[in-house]
Amino acid sequence: MQRRHPVPVAVATVVATLVVLAMGAALFSFSGFYDVSASRQDNPIVAWMLHKTYEASLHRYGGTDVPPADLMSLENIQAGARFYNSSCAACHGVPGKPLSFIGQGIQPAAPLLLVASRRNNPKLMFWAIKHGVNMTAMPSFGKSQTDQTIWQTAAFLYDARGITKDKYDALVQSPK
Repeated sequence: MQRRHPVPVAVATVVATLVVLAMGAALFSFSGFYDVSASRQDNPIVAWMLHKTYEASLHRYGGTDVPPADLMSLENIQAGARFYNSSCAACHGVPGKPLSFIGQGIQPAAPLLLVASRRNNPKLMFWAIKHGVNMTAMPSFGKSQTDQTIWQTAAFLYDARGITKDKYDALVQSPK
């Protein structure tokens, strides 16, 4: 009786397993079985996996851009507040107002960026705003806005954690 060498058997087993998994993934993808509608919550496992993927990607690629020296100036925070109000508030909300109908319809839900518990690291916020987040409603503002506008928005998000309605309104209505 001739013995088989274990390495070729192991390699063949791994290759066969990968082929079967790839075929299963393709069949699942093309079956239409998974509901991609925004009117339903994602499966908790899928939601967890997507969020962990987002966080890992953000920490891998974000945080390398150098902020301007005057990032946290009042002028930058005010300009960021105005941009946030015109372009971000519909999805991410504002203090003292219910979430807009647009924000209510997004799945996965956009994070409420102005709550006190947020960290809103300016370098990471800059990257997320500039590049957007794939498979969410978060667009890449780097295609339409200057880095200055994006940094100003990141400064506002960092400064505005836990902001009151009155302070928010004052920043938004500040002169240009």
